[in-house]
Amino acid sequence: MRIVAMLCLPVLLLPWPGTAVAQVTTNDKALEALQPPVAPAKPGSAAPAAAGKPAPATPAATQTTPKPAAPTPAPVHHAPHKAAAAKPVAKTPLPKVPLAPPPNPVIAPPPPVLPQHARETPPPVPIKADAVGTVTKIDGGARLTFGPGSSDLNDATNAALIEIAGAARADKQLIVTITAWAPGTAEDPSTPRRLSLDRALAARAVLIHEGVESERVQAVAKGFVDIGTGNPDRLDIVAAHPRQTPEGKPR
Repeated sequence: MRIVAMLCLPVLLLPWPGTAVAQVTTNDKALEALQPPVAPAKPGSAAPAAAGKPAPATPAATQTTPKPAAPTPAPVHHAPHKAAAAKPVAKTPLPKVPLAPPPNPVIAPPPPVLPQHARETPPPVPIKADAVGTVTKIDGGARLTFGPGSSDLNDATNAALIEIAGAARADKQLIVTITAWAPGTAEDPSTPRRLSLDRALAARAVLIHEGVESERVQAVAKGFVDIGTGNPDRLDIVAAHPRQTPEGKPR
């Protein structure tokens, strides 16, 4: 605010004897400038009256009639809300801690891998026409005899073996069992056992060369055990289906 004050008021003062005399001069225009500034008028509103001048009368057309106050709505009383019942909080069971650490796992070793060998075919059995031997039919097969201390086959005994091999080829369920004996004594049990084994292997070789699988041929060398009262130099060959146990397994 810029204030300009110029005081120039003429004052006649009668000096007292022995006092100083001062002269004051005033300016009316400078006093008018000391009036407070007028705030700028807002758009749409009437300009304020100038200082010292009456405000012009507002035309009746531009006067605004005050609106009646809206009635105060009656208070609405709401029913008090009931506090919702607190739901029970389910307790989470604490985990059970074992009293002792678990045992160490036992890892079984892998099963051994057995080498697979090709089937070995026994050498062919020589047939001797002058070899001692006979053939007798028995239940499911035949009984072959040999000369004392010999395991040679003749034409008859060889033909009997070939016939049984043909039946085994036709029926894959047949199992061929060869049981051989040889005379001997208790003082020397190994000699009759070896001789009976040679006779059983000779008959087995004929069957395998005739196309019977070795898995279906069972050779048993008895020696003089259970030799009976018949010819001790003999073997029995039987082709039969395996007998079933009560559990349904072959014997």
